[in-house]
Amino acid sequence: MAYDFTTLPDRRRNHAEKFWNMRQKCPEVGEDIIPFSVADMDFLPPPELIEGMQEYLGSQILGYTLPWDSYYEAILQWMKERHGLEIPREWLVDADNVIGAMRQMICAYTKPGDQILVFTPAYPPFLFTPPALNRRLLECPLSLGEDLRYEIDFERLEDCCRREDVTLLVFCNPHNPVGRVWSREELERVAEICLRHNVFIISDEIHWDLILPGAAFTSMASLPQRYLANCAVSTASTKTFNTAALKGATIILADKDRREAYTALNGIAGRGIMSYVACEIGYRRCGGWLDELLTVLDGNRRLMAEFMAERLPEVGVIPLEATYLQWLDFRFLGMEPKEQEDFMAEKAQCFFTEGYKFGGAGAGFERWNLACPRHTLLAGLERMERAIRSR
Repeated sequence: MAYDFTTLPDRRRNHAEKFWNMRQKCPEVGEDIIPFSVADMDFLPPPELIEGMQEYLGSQILGYTLPWDSYYEAILQWMKERHGLEIPREWLVDADNVIGAMRQMICAYTKPGDQILVFTPAYPPFLFTPPALNRRLLECPLSLGEDLRYEIDFERLEDCCRREDVTLLVFCNPHNPVGRVWSREELERVAEICLRHNVFIISDEIHWDLILPGAAFTSMASLPQRYLANCAVSTASTKTFNTAALKGATIILADKDRREAYTALNGIAGRGIMSYVACEIGYRRCGGWLDELLTVLDGNRRLMAEFMAERLPEVGVIPLEATYLQWLDFRFLGMEPKEQEDFMAEKAQCFFTEGYKFGGAGAGFERWNLACPRHTLLAGLERMERAIRSR
């Protein structure tokens, strides 16, 4: 391989959130324990990205800066080449991050007291943001089949959308945490139901570049024109190239009135300059790194599935189609959420994002971050096996 996906960066003392969370839970945890929680990668960043940022820092002033033409050109080229999207430049709206943009759109497109619809289990900010904005959360649980594959319950979705106070759906594609890549047919059914009942869609597609072999991604932005005015698509390069600390996002908003309503709240964009720089460099120079990353993630996905099948068959391994976040079913343990959390941390010394944090439908599950060197993942799996066998 041309890139290094075996070196484990030492993040213990650089204030990495996942290590801080781990030590809050278990202050005496060993120096060799790596948490599998927060959704960033324990891989070195693309060398082309670091080189390009260093070049920029050597010759520029870090003052207030607005996005420039070549930055947008890089985004549009990436969307066309990687996702087959022909997006007019005027549809792109700059944002600090996808969650901040979601908050702004909820404020712009709904009113206090409205219900915000979310498919659960769901990324935690989808759940706590509506109440924080004086809106109400309405959960629409996904259906889990005997094959451990999640599906949308379209009858339930239709029933939810019929309610007059349901005005917005926060959608996730690929879905975090269950790892589904929704098909074009599924997307069109969701879009049709929401359009029929005047429910606006925010489609969070931040993981759209992290599609694993065997799956095919369709963006909500590729749907027929009649749906586009009723949706916003949120994207970013930060998950793709592991630059979450730099933030940054792009929102695709086809409807002019929606764009104006959003920008009226957001004002002049202009985020941190290195966010723009990293995004453009990533899209222009780091495609090869991403291709190799996907091969590594696929290998880790397979290692996880094979290990569980051979040594811990009681654990339900949800088929992972995208992202590097493996959703696992530990309900066979028969533990209450807090008891299971303590068991994972104290006995297995495997620190996850606990399933109950993704809504009621996540109780008994764990989200395991696979974006780490293979030896790190294997060490965690072996700790998990020892803990479960010792019960």
